[in-house]
Amino acid sequence: MKSAAFGLLISVALLAGACGSETTQQSTDGEAVAVMPGKADNYLSPTSREYTLEGMGDLALDSAEWAEKTQEERDGHVEEILEYRFKAYGHFINEYITDKSSHDDNQEYGGFAGLIRGSSLEFIYEPVDDAGLQYVFLWEMEMGGPRDLMDRLPLETNVEGKSYFLVTLPKLTESQLKYASYPKAFNPETFDGDTEEIEVVVSPEDESFDAFPEYDRLFADGVLDVLVVVGGDYNEERYDLKATEEIYNWLKRAGYDHPTSNWKELTLDSPDFTKTLRVNGKDVAVRVQLLHPDIVEDSNLDALREKIIEAYKTRDVVMYDGHAGQDPSYSGVVYHYNPRHAISADDLGQLELPEKYQIYVFNGCKTYNAYPPAVYANEAKTEENLDIISTVNFSWLTMQPFTTSGFLNQLTAKSAGNHDPQTYVEILSAINKSNNWNVYYGVHGLDDNPHVNPYADLTTLCEECGNDSDCPGAGNRCVRYEWGSACGAECTANDGCPEGYFCGDIAVGTQVVGHQCMPFGYQCN
Repeated sequence: MKSAAFGLLISVALLAGACGSETTQQSTDGEAVAVMPGKADNYLSPTSREYTLEGMGDLALDSAEWAEKTQEERDGHVEEILEYRFKAYGHFINEYITDKSSHDDNQEYGGFAGLIRGSSLEFIYEPVDDAGLQYVFLWEMEMGGPRDLMDRLPLETNVEGKSYFLVTLPKLTESQLKYASYPKAFNPETFDGDTEEIEVVVSPEDESFDAFPEYDRLFADGVLDVLVVVGGDYNEERYDLKATEEIYNWLKRAGYDHPTSNWKELTLDSPDFTKTLRVNGKDVAVRVQLLHPDIVEDSNLDALREKIIEAYKTRDVVMYDGHAGQDPSYSGVVYHYNPRHAISADDLGQLELPEKYQIYVFNGCKTYNAYPPAVYANEAKTEENLDIISTVNFSWLTMQPFTTSGFLNQLTAKSAGNHDPQTYVEILSAINKSNNWNVYYGVHGLDDNPHVNPYADLTTLCEECGNDSDCPGAGNRCVRYEWGSACGAECTANDGCPEGYFCGDIAVGTQVVGHQCMPFGYQCN
């Protein structure tokens, strides 16, 4: 029974899919102007967010069977049954809210691009009669979805003024609940058994602040080493090999050195693609390894598996582009099809992973559900040393080269020949463009990440300036106030700024373009 999450119980009774709102980057040219509270718009927000789902109900034990049992025995049985029941609730709510494809038997049932987070279920229960046979319960789970999900859902308002939607599901016996023997692609329009309806209260959660990847930790040893593994594809068109070729060609165009002249020449022993990135006055070697399903013969797939596992144990960034699913014991890094070979998400959680800071990208369909909790179960990985990028909705095999190149471009972005640190909102906005607009990439584990540009010069805050060049430090800008202009520093939240400063919006023209550390009261002493 998980009562900590709730406090006291309420006293009542066209594209190929990899599973199979576009944010516009605004120009930052021109004079930056401080934006007073209430004048900012919302375009820097991520394309998706998390929502809390809640419900309540009652449960009655059969008096003939349970009247003579101890309260401890009754509570144990109720907790077991509710575990099974809420697992079923999560399944059927997910069937209703998630987007479907033409391959799904219940394609017309619901479909709002939401996705339940598999490990988020919590509940409490309490007997409410003197005999200890009548119980009330309250459950809660978490879901990811597009920012306008509340507008998409067919919401009603209950007597408490809360928004809810109704979900129809089969009436299940205790045996069916225990063994999860219920329809896996449920559609009440075609189901011929008894059904029931539950009321699901939904509300947006408070959002995390935007933050920077921990670039200082990524670059600490003078090397940024990356693995891009293109997963296997079962389609006749072999989108995996097409994607590999496009990613290879992009790496070459982007200035990465490699001795091969064709993607088909790649082997497990090929050297990394390499280029140099100037980072805050020092050179950092960027090294990228590209693996694909046909890089070895089928008889040598174990060697490919070990190469991928080695990367998760050693590299700074690991990107998986491929088929995915919502069962962490089966889906994961599917590195080959026909025959299918995979490193499950649960398997990743059991590897001897490093305690160093890493970024994992799981670019497959609906990886938000199961991949992050499975990997964070690893004893060496926490939200302090691992950021995970996942997808709430479908992802597209044909867009893998765009996603991969977009992510690497943003992670190693340059301005005037030097590394220009991008925040996660900027990174995710870039890869959510084009036909990726409905994938809804999100990042997990960023609350502890830096809220100020890692190369900012905070010593120049509030110094008088005439233009941005008067404010040394990456991201530092000359900000105009009503009384004059002074230097700021790029930030994403108040705690990124020193004492006496807060993180405020700046605008160029009428468009908010970012945030700078500014003095309280908009006055420099």
